[in-house]
Amino acid sequence: MTALFWISFIFAMICYKYDPKSPPLRWMTLLLMCASMAGLSRAIIESIIPTLNEHHMNFEVINVILYYLRIATGFFSIYFCPWGFLMHAIVYSERFSIKTITTLKYILFIPILVMVKTTTYTPDIVPDFKSLLYWGVPYILLGYILHLYSFFTESDPEKKKARFTTFSVMHPIMFSALIFNYIIRAFDNTHQYWRYVVVVMLGSFVWFLWKALNKDGLGSMNGIKLKYEKKNHIKTNKAILSGTNLLNHTIKNQIYKINTGIQLIRNNVDSFNVVSQEGIKMINSSSSHLMNMVEALNNKTQEIKIIKTKQDLNKLLDEVLEDLKYELEEKNIRVKKSYALNEAYAFCSKAPTKEVFVNMLKNSIEAIKGDGEIEIRTSKYIGKKIIVTISDNGVGILPEHLKHVTDPFFTTKKQSSNNFGWGLYYCYDVMLKSDGKLAIESKVNGTTIKLTFSTKG
Repeated sequence: MTALFWISFIFAMICYKYDPKSPPLRWMTLLLMCASMAGLSRAIIESIIPTLNEHHMNFEVINVILYYLRIATGFFSIYFCPWGFLMHAIVYSERFSIKTITTLKYILFIPILVMVKTTTYTPDIVPDFKSLLYWGVPYILLGYILHLYSFFTESDPEKKKARFTTFSVMHPIMFSALIFNYIIRAFDNTHQYWRYVVVVMLGSFVWFLWKALNKDGLGSMNGIKLKYEKKNHIKTNKAILSGTNLLNHTIKNQIYKINTGIQLIRNNVDSFNVVSQEGIKMINSSSSHLMNMVEALNNKTQEIKIIKTKQDLNKLLDEVLEDLKYELEEKNIRVKKSYALNEAYAFCSKAPTKEVFVNMLKNSIEAIKGDGEIEIRTSKYIGKKIIVTISDNGVGILPEHLKHVTDPFFTTKKQSSNNFGWGLYYCYDVMLKSDGKLAIESKVNGTTIKLTFSTKG
């Protein structure tokens, strides 16, 4: 049972630390702590007390502390689990108002207060499994129904996938707990079939980690994605910026020397033939062009400073569309807006975020050959996130290029003084530093960009 305690505790801490302000994750943490307390409760009588007795450390004070700890953990693990599961389903479904959720939280807690009276505490805790058949089992079944209802009625494909992942991680655990820990124990509490729950939990934990560590996936339960990607990106970004700045500085020094040399020649030679004059013009023109390119590259590769404030993403999108309206009209491109939220407030840095929108929309404009359409949507995502989706019916991105488009200096466009393959990398960098996410899906007949923003500061 020590294994159950540690697996569940680590599980719970990952959920809580990922986003402490997320209501679904707080309820998930409570559920996992119930499992952890169940493991600790059993470990007290199966491991801790026998070990103390073996080493002659069974002092009265320690025994009293362990007895009350055993009672508290046993009570918490058995009775709080059905309540926590149903509340998680209610919150995660996003079908209830905050006021309704608060009311249900207190009303659904009432049976636990009744269990204080009906539970046996001496010589050891014996939960009232008969009574749990009348409220605990229905709570779990209602939670199942609500999760399934939320999944089948979800219209957003991304949220539907996220709900399925959450269901696949947590429901094997809850189903095994329902059968082995609540229904069977109401009729037979002598055989310890509930130990099978530990095996199921271990399997679910492995599945949880697999989904959470999947770099290209939606994340694991409740959208959890372990953030190794951001740390690696920051290290890579620092190395790129340092190298680029060093290169810029070196090239500029050499261009200054060339310009100085040309000026010395001009000042100290009385006359030139036509060929010499043409050669000096070429050198002067090339050095000026190089200097402009270096300055442009230097501006592109400066470290991005993110100062997050509360911004209305709908308003920012409208401002960017207003700036680009002549380009859109020139190519006869229709813009279809579907703002699911009247006010899509998120915490981000205004100027860099607008630059991200500009980059995304300009890429769509360039990808559309002739008449076309760009669709912009804003929608609320599970876990207090807002997604901005920009879709076009342009030429799309080849599969072999898609995985490289956010790499620095990678471009499929014709090289010019204004194109360094830095645009999408810049956008990717801004989104990560804003605690958001950039995802790209593309086919031969169009591209969809999904920008995920956080609604918490």
